[in-house]
Amino acid sequence: MGRTETYDNMGFRLTYPDAFDTARGLVMPMPVGSNNGVYLMMVTYMALNKEELETINNNTVAGQMSEADRIKVLKATGPILMVVGIDGGQGPEEIIKKMQMESNANAGQFTELARHEDITYYAVKDHNSEEAFLAKQDPVFAEEFHTLQDALIDALKNAEYFKPRLPGADLIGRKISFETKDIDGNPVKSEELFASHAVTMINLWATWCGPCKSELEELGNIHRRLAEKDAAIVGICTDADEKAEECRELMAKNNMTYINLLPYPELDAQMPTRGIPTSFFVSRDGKIMTYPIVGVPSDISEYEKTVDKMLAKAAAGYDPTAQKGTTENKKDSCRIVVKDEAGNPVEGVTVQFCTDTTCMIGKTDAEGIASFTVDHDQYTVHIQKVPEGYASCTEEVPVPEDRSDVEFTLKKL
Repeated sequence: MGRTETYDNMGFRLTYPDAFDTARGLVMPMPVGSNNGVYLMMVTYMALNKEELETINNNTVAGQMSEADRIKVLKATGPILMVVGIDGGQGPEEIIKKMQMESNANAGQFTELARHEDITYYAVKDHNSEEAFLAKQDPVFAEEFHTLQDALIDALKNAEYFKPRLPGADLIGRKISFETKDIDGNPVKSEELFASHAVTMINLWATWCGPCKSELEELGNIHRRLAEKDAAIVGICTDADEKAEECRELMAKNNMTYINLLPYPELDAQMPTRGIPTSFFVSRDGKIMTYPIVGVPSDISEYEKTVDKMLAKAAAGYDPTAQKGTTENKKDSCRIVVKDEAGNPVEGVTVQFCTDTTCMIGKTDAEGIASFTVDHDQYTVHIQKVPEGYASCTEEVPVPEDRSDVEFTLKKL
């Protein structure tokens, strides 16, 4: 079988079939978690091969795609599946109502996956959206889409389910231990590496990742400042096994003087990620001290602030093992508020909430509000679909750094 991923906020651990690692296209899970009593994970499919994706990533500037590439990615991306959990013994009818799904949604689109305690999980297909998406794609991708969709449903039926929890709750206090080599082939032991500093920031990145590359120069600067604070940065280039020379070129180009390691077999199990870049903060004895930072923070100083905070805790005798499951560094939330010109809330508006690399979908409730859980990323919001009787809205709005409400006003037809 293929890789195993844990989705804490959904409550399951999923082992993907090998076909997902060898697929021509790309399957992208986006676990939203709990909203209005429903646990939601959107799974999308991108009908672009690895060479096309690599070209797009190589063409990014400061982590930003060109407009032509952005449109290409949007056209090639469509829904493959929703994974929905609902508690209290409720079923598809309650999900349709709570999620304000289209009026043509019916229980036939739902496949029961599993039950854990009082939560029932379903795979939900949107046949109309699938057909519209696949009609625009190469038949080879359309065939693979259905193969992967069926394989994903089977894998979900055999997943390990548990009580949903705060993402990364079981990471704090976990000990990181490995033996590997650095990018130049020198042997490295984690115990020796971590012992030399009170706090080590481990940055997982890849040569193909635009956002990763956009922060490398500043990470080099941060590392040099941390040298005065009994702290350091260690990089793990996750594709360095195949692209060591490209990794070295990026290090030289961005004046990165800190050590970068090759990936090791236990990496995914010890430091699971939902995407890259992801940065972990480790104590002198190799224990994870706090929740990782996922993605490039909108304020790059967030890295140093976190290191400073962990240094202060280390000086006070902080034991990360005793902190498992705490809610420190819990993610923020952002509300999207949609009203009509008279100031009345508009229900059932489909809202798309995106970074450069991921998107979440939500619908406004009876108060005209759609809420999203956010990291420290930069987000933009736009209205994907409006209810009947309203004019479409093409405005794309950046989410304020303070995560204050984003408001849209719709015009009635």
